[in-house]
Amino acid sequence: MTADIDRKRAARWMAAQRLDALLLAKPETFRWATGASPGVAAFFRRAGAALALVPADPSAPVSAISTELFAPSVAAALGSQNVYTHPDWVETADFQPWVTEGTGAAELTERSHRARARPPGFSRPAAYDASAAFAALGQLLNAKGLRQARVGLDLDFWPVADFEHLKRCVQGPVWFDAGECVGMIKAVKSSAEIERLARAAALAEAGMRSALAIVQPGIHRNDIAAAWQSGARQQAERQGWKLSGQWEYITVGSLPWQGGTHLNAGDVLKFDVGCLIEGYSSDSGRTFTLGRARPRSSQIMAALSDAFEAGLEQLRPDRLFSDVHAASTLAMRRAGFASFSRGHWGHSLGHDTFCEVAPFIAAQAHVPIEPGMVLAFETPFYADGEGGFIIEDQFLITEGGPQPAWSLPRGLRELPL
Repeated sequence: MTADIDRKRAARWMAAQRLDALLLAKPETFRWATGASPGVAAFFRRAGAALALVPADPSAPVSAISTELFAPSVAAALGSQNVYTHPDWVETADFQPWVTEGTGAAELTERSHRARARPPGFSRPAAYDASAAFAALGQLLNAKGLRQARVGLDLDFWPVADFEHLKRCVQGPVWFDAGECVGMIKAVKSSAEIERLARAAALAEAGMRSALAIVQPGIHRNDIAAAWQSGARQQAERQGWKLSGQWEYITVGSLPWQGGTHLNAGDVLKFDVGCLIEGYSSDSGRTFTLGRARPRSSQIMAALSDAFEAGLEQLRPDRLFSDVHAASTLAMRRAGFASFSRGHWGHSLGHDTFCEVAPFIAAQAHVPIEPGMVLAFETPFYADGEGGFIIEDQFLITEGGPQPAWSLPRGLRELPL
């Protein structure tokens, strides 16, 4: 896996924030910046297990702090001179130089440790020692001439205790919160990221087609969800794609937040679903009724359709995220929903702990829409007593406008009884 960071874009955003470098601790962001795995120590989701150092100068190499266990793969991506290490809890030995000998395992283990210059009294930490990781960071900053630099952190990830620990261990740099800066750098995707998201969306749509094929009166929500999951997995197998996860908010009936129930005539069936390819999550949704839609269901979906079309007109490179939000909100109010308020009408997509990634399509987001962004644009509404409703598509933003990832019609569809 190669790094997905656009170093020139990163340089522009760092220059705007007057930063000399970024120090990235979030496991997903480490992989994005280095193209390498952060390792098993990152499972604890604490700062220090793996750290990526990205200089503002795009010609300067990305460097990293890695556990010894995963250092070879990180060094393969970045070069051994750019990787500093610290130990974790996993004990290992390298028998390869002597594998043809008849020497016993214990002796080869001792040889391996001597070859690696294991110091006397060496002891592994229970998981990993952040002090050792930060000491290695200090050495790295010295080597790269960044010990007195202005360094931005992805502080939306760092626990307070870990940040305080960093400040005690590594003195000299001036630390800044660069969470928003990192988010904007990541908002425009590499070609590989775009491909992962497109594949993920295709699997989710295939799963929905499988689920719709089994819908009938009396079917339970959980059976519909299982059919969606199975359909997506089967499509992944047919395509030879590795599916790394799935999620769904499939709702049935008049109470959209009350869990599963059976689907009956006139009921609303809402799909809000996503599949993951290499950790990159798609996000799209559609709404159906079983048989003829009730009047209020039709009214809601008509308004959401108007709002979607109004926002879609603004979803292009010469507009702001806030323009999309304003257009969709105005359309809802023109449809008679005078006090309607939706915090966001969608979001960016990528590789993170959740499918909803900044920047958001919100009133406060006076952020330009750019080619290369992959966005989930949605017009949802939830009414206890009527049901959950959504129109959502995943779009690749191009110079010519938005390209949808799904081919299914967006309007309310009445399924046969």
